[in-house]
Amino acid sequence: MKNLIPLLRAAPGACAMGIALFVTTTPAWAQTAPQSTQEGDWNVVAGLGVLRTPIFPGASKSQIRPAPYLSIDYGDRFFVRGPVVGVNLFRFGQNDRFRLGVMTRITPEAEWDESDDRALHGLGKISGGIDAGVFGSYRTESWFAELAATRGAVLRKEHGESSTRGSGTAVQLGFGYTMRLASHLRWMTQVSTQWADATRTRTYFGVSQAQSLATELQPYRPSAGITSYGVTTTLNYAFGKRWTLTGLVKYERLTGDAKSSPIVTANGRTNQVSTGVFLGYQF
Repeated sequence: MKNLIPLLRAAPGACAMGIALFVTTTPAWAQTAPQSTQEGDWNVVAGLGVLRTPIFPGASKSQIRPAPYLSIDYGDRFFVRGPVVGVNLFRFGQNDRFRLGVMTRITPEAEWDESDDRALHGLGKISGGIDAGVFGSYRTESWFAELAATRGAVLRKEHGESSTRGSGTAVQLGFGYTMRLASHLRWMTQVSTQWADATRTRTYFGVSQAQSLATELQPYRPSAGITSYGVTTTLNYAFGKRWTLTGLVKYERLTGDAKSSPIVTANGRTNQVSTGVFLGYQF
């Protein structure tokens, strides 16, 4: 397998979390990369899509935005999936079904500003996030399982002061199934969940004393635990010799201390839905 999970993905919502993001985000990592139509080790697909995603993790409102898409494979070792860059370091087992590797990703889906929504007023701004970590996967012709652990950092601005902070550790687990519905049509679905340490949970769902005074929300220091679970499904249609059209839908539900955050209970919601469509061209 040349790619990994979606989403996300990913920041608080990941694997949807997807270790792909939808993440984000981009089409699921778990999708098989298009078969190369050219000689050589490189396989490149580029395109553009439109995403409708929550304004922030736990938001009650969504935003629609353009989303460029890039997928690159070099042999069966190096890959790029949108904001994710990874390397398969070890392959073993029958037909190399087990994979272990390293990856890094930017987290655009985790960026938000207090001006984006009334629920964020007084909470400052988060931008410039990046995660890095390790992954493992197992895949058959139809079934796959994936596990990733990442640690990140974000640029946070509060009360006019900016600082780079560790955004904690997240562990994403996903199980999925993919099948070919027709000669040019492939379907994939994946269930996933994410565990986050206290630092990660407080980065996106905590309320400090200063933020409490600015927002009238109660101070909140969430602990480590499972923050979300969900399901992602994608449909990929290949046409012509080099074009692909991908649609995706992701449902995610916040749980644990993330669900109980005043940011969510006051003006947000625990059920999160994201949709998107991408058009890609294979070079």
